[in-house]
Amino acid sequence: MVDGSAKTPRYVLNEGLSPTRPRVSHARTDIHENIIYGFSDKPQYDVYITASHLALTPYPLVRGFLENQIKLDGDSLRLVVLDAASVTQQFVYAATFSSVIESLLRSSDSVAVTHRLILDGSGVEYRIETCSF
Repeated sequence: MVDGSAKTPRYVLNEGLSPTRPRVSHARTDIHENIIYGFSDKPQYDVYITASHLALTPYPLVRGFLENQIKLDGDSLRLVVLDAASVTQQFVYAATFSSVIESLLRSSDSVAVTHRLILDGSGVEYRIETCSF
């Protein structure tokens, strides 16, 4: 992931009926986030499942789901975390829902990385920063 791209996510891990999400610190109350974990393939989500204590079920990442979330969330920051290994990973990269939709429409193997999430000192929540490559 040196060049600003990563493998296009194709799966989410559901906890019940909803995709699993990272805990994010809310430094600004005027920005709402909708952030989910996404995985490019089975080996990647298997690593995450092994590191988790939750009962997670893989589910295909569907373009329609992302499009509906964009419609529902309006001006929210919507990100897909890319191939995380665990909830305690020091930092993870993410792409916007729109970028992932575009990659899925083009049947592209890669998606542009737009953000990085960095685990805070407590090891519980991530803070979000924009990436530039």
